[in-house]
Amino acid sequence: MNKKAFLSVVIAVFLVFSTVSCKKDPDGPSDIRVRNLTTSTFHNVTVNTSGGEYNYGDVPAGEETDYHRFDIAYRQAHITLDIDTVQYELVPVDYTYEVPLGQGKFTYELSIADTAKHKLGIHVIADAPL
Repeated sequence: MNKKAFLSVVIAVFLVFSTVSCKKDPDGPSDIRVRNLTTSTFHNVTVNTSGGEYNYGDVPAGEETDYHRFDIAYRQAHITLDIDTVQYELVPVDYTYEVPLGQGKFTYELSIADTAKHKLGIHVIADAPL
């Protein structure tokens, strides 16, 4: 093989590998923030998206947090928080058939779904692409 042909093969192989390795993962990352839709302050807000866990701290009534980046996130997440001395929780059933939110910025709007059972409700808003 002559020098010119060898150099062409090397460049072609390099281009193939660089194209494959530079592709972004369509499943993530996802930047998530939490918005409190209630009239009570949320304390110790912890979100686990199955792509990481993060404690947002306190979220006053009607306020929202800054974004935090997760490797992957879904429309449901395991979320725990305290209102006064009572712990509320959102527990996803299963991620098996869930579709990842994908690359973007999202807001988890949290409300109280069941006061007696201390269950949270969630609504997800797509805010912007990354």
